[in-house]
Amino acid sequence: MPVVQQPDLAREYLAWLRERICTVERGEVEVLATPFLDPFHDGIQIHVERRGGEFILHDGGDTIDNLLDLGTKIEDSARRQALIQRAIAGCGVRFESNRLETTATAANLAQRTHFLLTAILRLNDLWMSAVPHRWADFFEMVAEFLDQHGVVYTANVSIPGRTVEHPIDFVISFPKRRERLIKLIGDPKPQTAKVISFTWLELQETRPQAERVVVLNDVRPPDPLAEESEEEFRRVSDQTIAILRGYSSAIYRWSERENPAFHRLWQSNGAH
Repeated sequence: MPVVQQPDLAREYLAWLRERICTVERGEVEVLATPFLDPFHDGIQIHVERRGGEFILHDGGDTIDNLLDLGTKIEDSARRQALIQRAIAGCGVRFESNRLETTATAANLAQRTHFLLTAILRLNDLWMSAVPHRWADFFEMVAEFLDQHGVVYTANVSIPGRTVEHPIDFVISFPKRRERLIKLIGDPKPQTAKVISFTWLELQETRPQAERVVVLNDVRPPDPLAEESEEEFRRVSDQTIAILRGYSSAIYRWSERENPAFHRLWQSNGAH
Protein backbone atom coordinates (compact mmCIF):
# COMPACT_ATOMS: atom_id res chain seq x y z
CA MET A 1 0.00 0.00 0.00
CA PRO A 2 1.49 3.39 -0.96
CA VAL A 3 2.41 5.68 1.90
CA VAL A 4 0.38 8.90 1.96
CA GLN A 5 2.63 11.74 3.01
CA GLN A 6 1.20 14.44 5.23
CA PRO A 7 1.41 17.86 3.55
CA ASP A 8 4.03 20.27 4.86
CA LEU A 9 1.61 22.81 6.30
CA ALA A 10 4.34 25.19 7.41
CA ARG A 11 5.82 25.42 3.92
CA GLU A 12 2.38 25.66 2.27
CA TYR A 13 1.20 28.29 4.73
CA LEU A 14 4.29 30.46 4.31
CA ALA A 15 4.12 30.10 0.53
CA TRP A 16 0.46 31.12 0.66
CA LEU A 17 1.39 34.20 2.68
CA ARG A 18 4.28 35.19 0.41
CA GLU A 19 2.11 34.97 -2.69
CA ARG A 20 -0.58 37.19 -1.22
CA ILE A 21 1.25 39.76 0.92
CA CYS A 22 2.44 43.01 -0.58
CA THR A 23 3.81 46.28 0.81
CA VAL A 24 2.73 49.73 -0.34
CA GLU A 25 4.46 52.96 0.68
CA ARG A 26 2.20 55.86 1.62
CA GLY A 27 4.44 58.77 2.47
CA GLU A 28 6.42 57.81 5.56
CA VAL A 29 4.12 54.88 6.32
CA GLU A 30 4.42 51.39 4.86
CA VAL A 31 1.17 49.45 4.52
CA LEU A 32 1.30 45.66 4.63
CA ALA A 33 -1.65 44.24 2.68
CA THR A 34 -2.47 40.74 3.96
CA PRO A 35 -4.68 37.94 2.58
CA PHE A 36 -6.74 37.85 5.78
CA LEU A 37 -10.24 39.28 5.43
CA ASP A 38 -12.30 41.59 7.64
CA PRO A 39 -16.09 41.17 8.15
CA PHE A 40 -16.68 42.99 4.85
CA HIS A 41 -14.32 40.62 2.99
CA ASP A 42 -11.72 43.33 2.46
CA GLY A 43 -8.06 42.51 3.06
CA ILE A 44 -6.74 43.40 6.51
CA GLN A 45 -3.95 45.98 6.36
CA ILE A 46 -1.13 46.60 8.82
CA HIS A 47 0.37 50.11 8.94
CA VAL A 48 4.08 50.32 9.80
CA GLU A 49 5.53 53.62 11.06
CA ARG A 50 9.22 54.06 11.92
CA ARG A 51 9.97 55.93 15.14
CA GLY A 52 13.65 56.08 15.91
CA GLY A 53 14.89 52.53 16.17
CA GLU A 54 11.40 51.10 16.65
CA PHE A 55 8.30 50.42 14.58
CA ILE A 56 4.70 51.25 15.47
CA LEU A 57 2.36 48.71 13.92
CA HIS A 58 -1.36 49.49 13.85
CA ASP A 59 -4.60 48.77 11.99
CA GLY A 60 -5.37 52.39 11.10
CA GLY A 61 -8.56 52.16 13.17
CA ASP A 62 -10.17 49.89 10.57
CA THR A 63 -11.12 47.12 13.01
CA ILE A 64 -13.20 49.34 15.29
CA ASP A 65 -14.66 51.27 12.34
CA ASN A 66 -15.86 48.01 10.81
CA LEU A 67 -17.51 46.96 14.07
CA LEU A 68 -19.24 50.33 14.30
CA ASP A 69 -20.52 49.90 10.74
CA LEU A 70 -21.94 46.53 11.82
CA GLY A 71 -23.84 48.21 14.64
CA THR A 72 -21.52 47.46 17.55
CA LYS A 73 -21.18 50.71 19.49
CA ILE A 74 -17.91 50.16 21.32
CA GLU A 75 -17.86 53.42 23.25
CA ASP A 76 -21.37 52.87 24.66
CA SER A 77 -20.69 49.58 26.41
CA ALA A 78 -18.37 48.84 29.30
CA ARG A 79 -18.81 45.15 28.52
CA ARG A 80 -17.65 45.61 24.96
CA GLN A 81 -14.67 47.58 26.22
CA ALA A 82 -13.86 44.55 28.37
CA LEU A 83 -14.24 42.31 25.31
CA ILE A 84 -11.65 44.39 23.47
CA GLN A 85 -9.18 44.00 26.31
CA ARG A 86 -9.88 40.27 26.41
CA ALA A 87 -9.42 39.91 22.65
CA ILE A 88 -6.00 41.57 22.72
CA ALA A 89 -4.85 39.93 25.96
CA GLY A 90 -1.67 37.93 25.56
CA CYS A 91 -0.94 39.53 22.18
CA GLY A 92 1.21 42.45 23.32
CA VAL A 93 -1.30 44.74 21.61
CA ARG A 94 -2.88 47.90 23.06
CA PHE A 95 -6.02 49.84 22.19
CA GLU A 96 -5.22 53.53 21.77
CA SER A 97 -6.79 56.37 19.78
CA ASN A 98 -9.47 54.00 18.50
CA ARG A 99 -6.95 51.66 16.90
CA LEU A 100 -5.09 48.47 17.71
CA GLU A 101 -1.34 48.94 17.85
CA THR A 102 1.90 47.43 19.09
CA THR A 103 5.55 48.41 19.22
CA ALA A 104 8.23 46.34 17.51
CA THR A 105 11.95 46.29 16.90
CA ALA A 106 13.77 44.93 13.87
CA ALA A 107 14.38 41.72 15.84
CA ASN A 108 10.72 40.99 16.63
CA LEU A 109 8.93 42.74 13.76
CA ALA A 110 7.55 39.50 12.30
CA GLN A 111 6.34 38.28 15.69
CA ARG A 112 4.60 41.57 16.51
CA THR A 113 2.95 41.59 13.09
CA HIS A 114 1.65 38.08 13.77
CA PHE A 115 0.36 39.19 17.19
CA LEU A 116 -1.43 42.22 15.76
CA LEU A 117 -3.09 40.11 13.06
CA THR A 118 -4.17 37.62 15.73
CA ALA A 119 -5.71 40.41 17.82
CA ILE A 120 -7.56 41.83 14.80
CA LEU A 121 -8.98 38.42 13.87
CA ARG A 122 -10.05 37.83 17.47
CA LEU A 123 -11.71 41.20 17.73
CA ASN A 124 -13.58 40.76 14.47
CA ASP A 125 -15.65 38.14 16.27
CA LEU A 126 -17.27 41.05 18.14
CA TRP A 127 -19.71 41.33 15.26
CA MET A 128 -21.59 38.58 17.12
CA SER A 129 -22.52 41.21 19.72
CA ALA A 130 -24.01 43.62 17.16
CA VAL A 131 -27.62 44.76 17.48
CA PRO A 132 -30.31 43.52 17.37
CA HIS A 133 -28.81 40.30 18.73
CA ARG A 134 -27.35 41.19 22.13
CA TRP A 135 -25.49 38.06 23.14
CA ALA A 136 -22.06 37.51 24.55
CA ASP A 137 -18.98 36.93 22.43
CA PHE A 138 -17.86 33.36 21.90
CA PHE A 139 -15.00 33.55 24.40
CA GLU A 140 -17.41 34.70 27.10
CA MET A 141 -19.90 31.95 26.27
CA VAL A 142 -17.27 29.22 26.47
CA ALA A 143 -15.75 30.64 29.67
CA GLU A 144 -19.18 30.76 31.32
CA PHE A 145 -19.88 27.18 30.22
CA LEU A 146 -16.58 25.96 31.68
CA ASP A 147 -17.26 27.85 34.91
CA GLN A 148 -20.69 26.25 35.21
CA HIS A 149 -19.05 22.83 35.04
CA GLY A 150 -16.36 23.70 37.58
CA VAL A 151 -13.51 23.47 35.09
CA VAL A 152 -10.20 24.91 36.28
CA TYR A 153 -8.41 26.69 33.45
CA THR A 154 -6.04 29.54 32.65
CA ALA A 155 -7.24 32.03 30.05
CA ASN A 156 -5.29 34.08 27.51
CA VAL A 157 -1.87 32.45 27.76
CA SER A 158 0.99 33.36 25.43
CA ILE A 159 3.18 30.33 24.60
CA PRO A 160 6.46 30.48 22.64
CA GLY A 161 6.46 28.50 19.42
CA ARG A 162 9.28 27.60 17.07
CA THR A 163 9.52 31.11 15.60
CA VAL A 164 6.97 33.34 17.39
CA GLU A 165 4.76 33.34 20.47
CA HIS A 166 1.14 32.29 20.14
CA PRO A 167 -1.87 33.41 22.24
CA ILE A 168 -3.95 30.48 23.50
CA ASP A 169 -7.53 31.06 24.67
CA PHE A 170 -7.60 28.42 27.42
CA VAL A 171 -5.10 26.04 28.97
CA ILE A 172 -6.30 23.13 31.11
CA SER A 173 -3.59 21.44 33.18
CA PHE A 174 -3.56 17.82 34.31
CA PRO A 175 -1.29 15.70 36.56
CA LYS A 176 2.19 14.73 35.38
CA ARG A 177 2.61 18.11 33.66
CA ARG A 178 0.08 17.27 30.97
CA GLU A 179 -1.86 20.13 29.43
CA ARG A 180 -4.59 20.78 26.91
CA LEU A 181 -4.34 23.90 24.75
CA ILE A 182 -7.66 25.26 23.49
CA LYS A 183 -8.23 27.69 20.64
CA LEU A 184 -11.67 29.12 19.86
CA ILE A 185 -13.12 30.01 16.48
CA GLY A 186 -16.16 32.25 16.74
CA ASP A 187 -16.61 32.58 12.98
CA PRO A 188 -15.17 29.43 11.36
CA LYS A 189 -13.46 30.12 8.03
CA PRO A 190 -10.53 28.56 6.16
CA GLN A 191 -8.28 31.58 6.78
CA THR A 192 -8.77 31.30 10.55
CA ALA A 193 -8.20 27.54 10.37
CA LYS A 194 -4.87 28.15 8.62
CA VAL A 195 -3.72 30.52 11.35
CA ILE A 196 -4.65 28.06 14.09
CA SER A 197 -3.03 25.14 12.28
CA PHE A 198 0.15 27.17 11.97
CA THR A 199 0.00 27.76 15.74
CA TRP A 200 -0.37 24.02 16.39
CA LEU A 201 2.50 23.23 14.04
CA GLU A 202 4.75 25.68 15.86
CA LEU A 203 3.80 24.32 19.29
CA GLN A 204 4.41 20.71 18.27
CA GLU A 205 8.11 21.41 18.77
CA THR A 206 7.95 23.51 21.95
CA ARG A 207 5.00 21.69 23.59
CA PRO A 208 5.19 18.18 22.07
CA GLN A 209 3.17 16.54 24.86
CA ALA A 210 0.36 19.09 24.84
CA GLU A 211 -3.02 18.26 23.32
CA ARG A 212 -4.14 20.83 20.74
CA VAL A 213 -7.90 21.32 20.74
CA VAL A 214 -10.24 23.58 18.78
CA VAL A 215 -13.75 24.64 19.82
CA LEU A 216 -15.66 26.17 16.93
CA ASN A 217 -18.96 28.00 16.95
CA ASP A 218 -21.41 26.38 14.55
CA VAL A 219 -24.61 28.01 15.86
CA ARG A 220 -26.30 31.38 15.69
CA PRO A 221 -27.70 32.28 19.14
CA PRO A 222 -31.43 33.05 19.51
CA ASP A 223 -32.71 36.60 19.09
CA PRO A 224 -33.68 37.80 22.61
CA LEU A 225 -36.02 40.40 21.06
CA ALA A 226 -38.14 37.78 19.31
CA GLU A 227 -41.03 36.07 21.10
CA GLU A 228 -39.97 32.64 19.88
CA SER A 229 -36.44 32.05 18.78
CA GLU A 230 -34.05 29.12 18.81
CA GLU A 231 -30.41 28.56 18.04
CA GLU A 232 -29.77 28.24 14.33
CA PHE A 233 -27.12 25.86 13.07
CA ARG A 234 -24.66 27.17 10.53
CA ARG A 235 -22.63 24.98 8.25
CA VAL A 236 -18.87 24.89 8.67
CA SER A 237 -17.14 24.22 5.36
CA ASP A 238 -15.41 20.90 4.73
CA GLN A 239 -12.27 22.86 3.82
CA THR A 240 -12.20 24.52 7.25
CA ILE A 241 -12.57 21.16 9.03
CA ALA A 242 -9.95 19.50 6.82
CA ILE A 243 -7.39 22.21 7.57
CA LEU A 244 -8.02 21.96 11.33
CA ARG A 245 -7.80 18.17 11.39
CA GLY A 246 -4.25 18.27 10.07
CA TYR A 247 -2.69 19.35 13.38
CA SER A 248 -5.52 19.37 15.97
CA SER A 249 -5.86 16.60 18.55
CA ALA A 250 -9.62 17.14 18.60
CA ILE A 251 -12.31 19.46 17.26
CA TYR A 252 -15.45 20.31 19.24
CA ARG A 253 -18.61 21.90 17.89
CA TRP A 254 -20.45 24.32 20.16
CA SER A 255 -23.80 22.89 19.00
CA GLU A 256 -22.86 19.61 20.73
CA ARG A 257 -21.98 21.13 24.12
CA GLU A 258 -24.87 19.33 25.88
CA ASN A 259 -23.65 15.99 24.55
CA PRO A 260 -21.73 14.01 27.23
CA ALA A 261 -18.92 13.49 24.71
CA PHE A 262 -18.29 17.25 24.79
CA HIS A 263 -17.19 16.90 28.43
CA ARG A 264 -14.04 15.18 27.21
CA LEU A 265 -12.86 18.71 26.52
CA TRP A 266 -11.84 19.03 30.17
CA GLN A 267 -11.61 15.41 31.34
CA SER A 268 -8.16 14.04 32.06
CA ASN A 269 -8.69 10.84 30.06
CA GLY A 270 -8.22 12.72 26.82
CA ALA A 271 -9.87 15.09 24.37
CA HIS A 272 -10.06 12.60 21.50
